[in-house]
Amino acid sequence: MKHLLLFVIIAMSFAVSVSAQDKDWDNAPKVVPNTTQEMQSASFWIERLDDPDKVIMTPVQVEKINKRNRSLPPTIKDINGDDYSIARIIKSKLGIGLQFNVEQPLTMKSFPGDSLRALMGYHKKLLTGRTKYDLRQMKYDEDEINRLLGMMNESAIPSTVTPKYGILVKHTLNRAVPTMKPGFGSPRSWLDGFQSTAIDLGSPVAVLHASTDGDWLYVRSEISFGWVLAENVAIGSAKKIGKYLDTDKVLVSLDYNVPVYGDKKFETFTNYMMIGSYVKLKKATSSGYNVLMPIRKANGSFGTASAWVKPDAKVSNGFQPLTQANAISTMFNLLYRPYGWADSNTEFDCCGTIRVVLRTFGIKTGRWTSFELHATDNVIAFPRKTPKEKKYAILKSCEPGICIVGGAGHINMYLGEVDGSHYVIHQGGYSYKVDDMTYHFRRVNVNDTELSGGSNIGGWTEITHIKP
Repeated sequence: MKHLLLFVIIAMSFAVSVSAQDKDWDNAPKVVPNTTQEMQSASFWIERLDDPDKVIMTPVQVEKINKRNRSLPPTIKDINGDDYSIARIIKSKLGIGLQFNVEQPLTMKSFPGDSLRALMGYHKKLLTGRTKYDLRQMKYDEDEINRLLGMMNESAIPSTVTPKYGILVKHTLNRAVPTMKPGFGSPRSWLDGFQSTAIDLGSPVAVLHASTDGDWLYVRSEISFGWVLAENVAIGSAKKIGKYLDTDKVLVSLDYNVPVYGDKKFETFTNYMMIGSYVKLKKATSSGYNVLMPIRKANGSFGTASAWVKPDAKVSNGFQPLTQANAISTMFNLLYRPYGWADSNTEFDCCGTIRVVLRTFGIKTGRWTSFELHATDNVIAFPRKTPKEKKYAILKSCEPGICIVGGAGHINMYLGEVDGSHYVIHQGGYSYKVDDMTYHFRRVNVNDTELSGGSNIGGWTEITHIKP
């Protein structure tokens, strides 16, 4: 009874502290300073464009950019002719399992055991370096740290790893540590240091390792490496999974999530397609879309199942043509969605949002801000302290919708200029002040480029066009 009472007291105090911390989580009005109600609509911005339906890239050009993004250079020239490198950023993201170049997991034939141990070493530092705190605001104790280190099963890594191949059967979190428990950097933090990204339904992975209990698999996906729940991975041959993925007949989700049903009457829900994910399309009819979903059989192997999506769902039969109108309208499908750090809590952060919007066009990029800003040949880089006037001069030539702006800490989609002010839409984990009152808009938001926070032009270091 004494221990139960202590637990209740701790739980109550935690609930009070969380309530106090989060009571102003999203207290900003939807129409923030220097914006209007009309600006909260995609049509407002699209109608201001000269030719919003002009196709920017053909499928062949999209594949060319995808090929380029598999071997990107970390250094380019900035506007002053000086070397501008993001090598430091690339290295800093290894700890949580993010990779700069977009990988092809199904082509991986072997992987050096030493390299896998080195990757694991980055993750181990999250446990053995800076103190981590759990949901109770309690420090991870030595026993729990050692348990998680043991779960990594490092001693079982051979000198050469022969990968298995898999495909994700649902939207899945990529974790730097094999646990769903968060690891916060301080007692009051809301940023989970063990979380790196979400990986989309239907994504291929190379399975390199397993936890001691077999509940977690260490995988290399197209955008990351790290731990995923084994129950979300179906194992199969590279040939069979590749055949499923190698098709032009796909159904692409354009909405935050699109329900999938096991029957054509839409009575049995089976899964969600999150925005940017796509599955094989069998046929499109007036009564709905018949798709082939990847599934995990009882023995863990890869299979497929026929399923249905409603005819009025926000989806695209095939990848969307990249146009300014499509880019803006797809981004606005996420307007006011809550912020999800590193795509946690089935939401997205700033770069996660941009990544999934680009995926609806078939464009594949890494999922950190700098990785996305450098994902084309059309990046203009400049020192952070470059005068605003110079940055605005560059911005004048930007094409709304296909222009993304920001830097190592934040990324935005450019919407255009209205009455001398420039505007962006972005997933914002930031705040601003009015008359000594702090407002938080931890959601997808429209605002001008002078509002404080990551969307403020003063912090930008790159302006990029997504085009050939």
